[in-house]
Amino acid sequence: MIQTILQFFEGVSPAWTTILIAAMPIVEVRGAVPVALELLHLPVALAMLYSFLGSLIPAILLPTCLEIVEKPLRKQFLIVDRFFVWVKHHVEHRYTDKYRTMGALGLIVFVAIPLPMTGVWTGALAAWLFLIPKRYAIPAIFVGTALATLIVTGATVGGFALFRAVV
Repeated sequence: MIQTILQFFEGVSPAWTTILIAAMPIVEVRGAVPVALELLHLPVALAMLYSFLGSLIPAILLPTCLEIVEKPLRKQFLIVDRFFVWVKHHVEHRYTDKYRTMGALGLIVFVAIPLPMTGVWTGALAAWLFLIPKRYAIPAIFVGTALATLIVTGATVGGFALFRAVV
């Protein structure tokens, strides 16, 4: 998969490749940092910076865009309205109490944990579903992204150093 992504970005500078990979759903910082360090040979500080900046793109755009397109889509398509009602009811029923007890810290931790189905994209969607005001959600996602960048960079540098020592 990484080779396919790199072929897509062939001819693009390593900085922009890292930024764009970090902005992609699922891949995000978890994929951008290792690619930047090991395949694009960027210095650690630049790999972290570009990965962090790339992850900020969906952190800013998603809450804003979802807010803008929700109402027209709901008015235009009955099935979309039903879907939004179901999702919001489901999320509120299952997770609202948990969110209220953790607050913004919960969103920070959720974005910071470098596991599948966590991260900027899912955190932004969760913030939108929970109706968290953007003035709280976006900074929380920024902090979570910064922590995720540190965690992934440490794991990548340490993991590859260990691998090279063994081999």
